Amino acid sequence: MFCYLSNLFINTKESEMKQLIRKFLSATAIIAMFFSFTLTLNPAGTSAASTYTDSGLPIRTAREVASMWQNLMHPAADFRNPYITKPATATPYTPGTLRPDYIQDGLNAVNFYRFISGLPYDITTTAALNLKAQHGSVLLAAGDEFSHTPAQPADMANEFYKIGYGSTSSANIYGSYGYVDHIMARSIDAYMEDSDTYNLDRVGHRRWILNPPLKQVGLGLADSKTKWTYSALQVFDVSRSGEVDYRYIAYPAPGPIPNEVFESYYAWSVSINPDEYATPAQSQVSVTVKRERDGRTWELDAGVSQVTAKGAYFNVENSHYGTGPAIIFRPDGIDEYRDGDRYEVTVNGLKTRYGAQTYISYAVDFISAKKYLAPPVTESAPSPIPLPDLITVPGPTQKPEQIIKFKDTSTHWARLAIDWAVKNKIVTGYPNGTFQPDTFVTEEEFLKMYLEALDVSVPSNASGRWSNSYYTYAAANKLTLRGSVNTKARTMPINRLAVAELIASFEGSKLTGSKAIQFVLDNGYSKGKTSKTVNGYAGADKLSRAEAVQFIKNIIDVRMPL
Repeated sequence: MFCYLSNLFINTKESEMKQLIRKFLSATAIIAMFFSFTLTLNPAGTSAASTYTDSGLPIRTAREVASMWQNLMHPAADFRNPYITKPATATPYTPGTLRPDYIQDGLNAVNFYRFISGLPYDITTTAALNLKAQHGSVLLAAGDEFSHTPAQPADMANEFYKIGYGSTSSANIYGSYGYVDHIMARSIDAYMEDSDTYNLDRVGHRRWILNPPLKQVGLGLADSKTKWTYSALQVFDVSRSGEVDYRYIAYPAPGPIPNEVFESYYAWSVSINPDEYATPAQSQVSVTVKRERDGRTWELDAGVSQVTAKGAYFNVENSHYGTGPAIIFRPDGIDEYRDGDRYEVTVNGLKTRYGAQTYISYAVDFISAKKYLAPPVTESAPSPIPLPDLITVPGPTQKPEQIIKFKDTSTHWARLAIDWAVKNKIVTGYPNGTFQPDTFVTEEEFLKMYLEALDVSVPSNASGRWSNSYYTYAAANKLTLRGSVNTKARTMPINRLAVAELIASFEGSKLTGSKAIQFVLDNGYSKGKTSKTVNGYAGADKLSRAEAVQFIKNIIDVRMPL
């Protein structure tokens, strides 16, 4: 992601905002702001307790976490076309309607973060809340005023303004400029990060999303005339039936946490149940963080309470953002949270609601969800694998010999294409003897497979990520790839529309959308998913490993008939 201000979330006056826009007009800016309404005993000073404190919430397994990351954190909707009906941000104002799959991507992110935190992850949207969020987003876009209390535009009807104001004044809101990605899904990531200098002291967005009684949300989006995009997340709902039994809510939570969603500069937080604990005092509370790998220990207390963009930080925040007070802290000097690292956390100086001294202790195990899902060998290959002369590739009437037996492909519809691709060293299986044909393919994986299958010579990259050389080639040859403008897209599942656009651009046709899909259908590269039509092609669907090799085999068969 080319983004100079990707971690800046600003609560500022309108004049300051306009100054920021002028200063960074050529940059990508992401701005989020939060508004909230104030709606085992052990002596203090213990560090790295020998037993952990039960949060009262379930601890997920690494397999569960990795699977949910794969299923919920890879947006499938075409982010360039989010609307069924585009909002009108000038008279006559209309709220517009977001596509259901676009809303679902944002909702999936909300549920993912709740899942890894041990909370119920059954959050739903309602038509009423979505409509409310659309009004709020339009109100923000109409005046380009990033505020929870925006002024009423002179030409906006009172009723529309009333609904919009009701949205912005009771929601997480988000604004972005020049951000080429899925705004709704990325806004949820931003709310959970909450670690910029304007939100670090309270991490309020995060606490509302992790609020136990939350059950329903609404999501809205609108674009202003100045190319800013605004979104609203109605998240103050408390309609969950029955209480969630918990003692504390930590983020990152006890147990496995994907390092894909938690960066080194993110704040940690522990929200405590006010029915279990007395209101904490900053002067009495401290936090110890110990890294098991090397024994490095951080002692954090009120002595590091100055808000900074990075570095050590500690605060106790007792306003009711969501439910209950929160202890907020951040260790310094960490470049990254490595796969396999365990961090033990102890919060000292707490009291029970009855006044007895107590503490909270737990351990966080960082994992790489992508690595845990056992990516194929080709994913980490530092250099291209030479292919045999393509003249020997089997044609459409030839059945390649099944020389490798995978546990999960014998009855799969794409077995012959899989065998062909493996035989020709376009792709490999997994170390456990499976091919995992229905696992999604990332953009960088498909790009590598595609170029190598077509015998394109790509110089090996001596440094940096293995896929950089492929994107260098893509840029030089003007190939259409989302990862060329947003590096995060490289490691996300590629959808079928993006595949069509890449293929069309490789063959010299700069086509997008339905025109690119029609191109691959007309050239025989695909017969569609359900029918040989643009709709039947299912461009929004993610591409599986089986579909990827079938695509590539179709292209080879058309190009090199025997």
